[in-house]
This record gives sequence, structure tokens and C-alpha cells, in this order.
Amino acid sequence: MGAAKCDEGALSHYFHNLWENVRGGVTFWTIFGLIANFLFASRFVIQWYVSERLKRSVIPVQFWYLSIAGSVMMLIYAVYIGKVPLILGFLFPTVIYVRNLMLIRKGRREPKLGMSETEQ
Repeated sequence: MGAAKCDEGALSHYFHNLWENVRGGVTFWTIFGLIANFLFASRFVIQWYVSERLKRSVIPVQFWYLSIAGSVMMLIYAVYIGKVPLILGFLFPTVIYVRNLMLIRKGRREPKLGMSETEQ
């Protein structure tokens, strides 16, 4: 019985917060967070679209740019609302997204692997 009461309280709290946002609690930060979430989620739509067009699974460079934009914006939002799990959740992956772009750029500048020096 205690667990049901706890779950009911959490659910009630969730719906109360949702109602406050819908009723007029929508602020700049709410919109900022929604846009950040949209950017972050849209990377999967881009990845799916490009993969379907090429008929194979690929991760296009746009995926990494959307990942960076969305995660940096979500990081700013997380700092604003002061939620440490969200801050950590968006801080460290951003470094990986930037590193992937660095590797992509480096790969474009280097000669193709497996070619002999005379073939280059």
C-alpha cells in the first residue's frame, strides 16, 4: 500500500508540473529546452533519412553537428535548472561528438589507406 501511495504522489507531482507549464508556466527556458531537445532528437531523423537514401546504415556528418548543438543547448538548460545528472549526461558526450568531427576532418585530409605510395 505504501508503494502505491508513493507512485501516486510522484504521478500527481508530474501532472501538476505538466499542468503548470501548459497553464502559463512556459518561459524562455522551457522553449529553449524544447528546442534543444528537438535538435538533439532530430539527429536520428537525419541519420534514418540518409541511410534510407543510400540503402545502407550510415552516420552522416550532420548527425554530429546536431548532436553538438543539441547537447550544448541541453547542457546550458541543465545548468540553468541545476540538475547534476543532466549536466553530466550532456557534458561528456559533447566531447565525443567534437572528437568524431575531428576524426572525420582528419580522414578527409589523409590519403586513402591501403594505397601504395606510387598509387597516391
